[in-house]
Amino acid sequence: MKYVRKWTPVSSYDIQGLESWLQDLALQGLYLKQFRPLFCTFCSDAAKRTRYRIEPHHRRLDDGLPRSMLELYESYGWTCVGEIGRELLIFATQEEDAPELHTDPEIQGEQWRKLVRRLRRGFFLSLFCFLLITVFCAWSLFEDGTPVLVLLTSAIPIVPLYLVLSLFSLASQWGELQTVTQFTRQLEAGESLPHRTPYPKSRPGYLVSFLASSVLLVLFLAAQYILPFAGGALQPVEAAEAVFSPLSLADLEGENYRPYSVFFGSTTDYANFSQREQYLLSTRWEVVQSSRWAPDGEDWVRLELLRYDLPAPLSSLSAPAARELLDQAMELDDDIWWSSGAPITWDVTYFPREGVQLLAIAQREGGAFQAAVAAAGDKVVLVRYTGSGNLADHLEELAGMVE
Repeated sequence: MKYVRKWTPVSSYDIQGLESWLQDLALQGLYLKQFRPLFCTFCSDAAKRTRYRIEPHHRRLDDGLPRSMLELYESYGWTCVGEIGRELLIFATQEEDAPELHTDPEIQGEQWRKLVRRLRRGFFLSLFCFLLITVFCAWSLFEDGTPVLVLLTSAIPIVPLYLVLSLFSLASQWGELQTVTQFTRQLEAGESLPHRTPYPKSRPGYLVSFLASSVLLVLFLAAQYILPFAGGALQPVEAAEAVFSPLSLADLEGENYRPYSVFFGSTTDYANFSQREQYLLSTRWEVVQSSRWAPDGEDWVRLELLRYDLPAPLSSLSAPAARELLDQAMELDDDIWWSSGAPITWDVTYFPREGVQLLAIAQREGGAFQAAVAAAGDKVVLVRYTGSGNLADHLEELAGMVE
């Protein structure tokens, strides 16, 4: 038997329109095999006048089809040919003398009223989820006080687009609820409904919404969990030098520099490496350099450098991102294992420089921990350093990484 698939032009809850559409297709020799909100499957046969009727019947996941109901309807010449979302059953008959399924509109309205209540609960549940996602996104942005960094290094920018689509979906749900509510009230008032009404020939909005939602979901998952790893594995520090000139730990330490390397059965030096991470709105290079602490050579010195490349239209975010990076670096040092828990004071100095939006160095009082940030155009850099050198003596190199 030949099967034909057609886009569904009618909403699942436009009951009269859906019955009319199925009846017209039967006159073309296409009979419903399986109903789906996006597209339906039909089997092809000789054209014959067929009546379709849609009945409300809620079915839980572990419930089977209502055998007693189906047998009763079959005794009157009606056969169940499909189901819509475990909420509606579709019956069909080609018998001219088969009686209508309902003769009392008020009793029929009582059955539809149950569906109205479920649709109303579903709408308010969708509205609650929409508000919950909105609140979660706002919380994700401002939880750590770094909304710009979260925006640049996560898939959050996709969420507003998804929320816009959700608003259209909520409007569609509300329209369906109002449609079912309206004809339910007519039935409860004793008015029989016509089974023949005009219906739309297409429903492009639903198709666009479905495809856009699917694409946004894939993009969100890819941007959040796959894209950051697109830069590859750890590489030597020299790999970053092909893109910019990282500040050198050897220059900072001078004669105190003692090379320090860590290998775990591979060619990767885990104490000296670079790595590129790709995000939806930025590219980040991480460069780590390590050395021994002179003169005893037991403790080790570390220079960690993060450089962000932003899209040109977002260059206005470079200075705010640098400020957040500096605040974050100081807070991280307060919470790390070497902190005694006593109040820590940082001395932050800003260095005006032509062509650079922000250049600042933070020095922890009573310690060897320093942090510096620079921002210019669409580039931002953060340096965290533990050693005997002074970042203030290397302003040219700091600015050069973003100029």
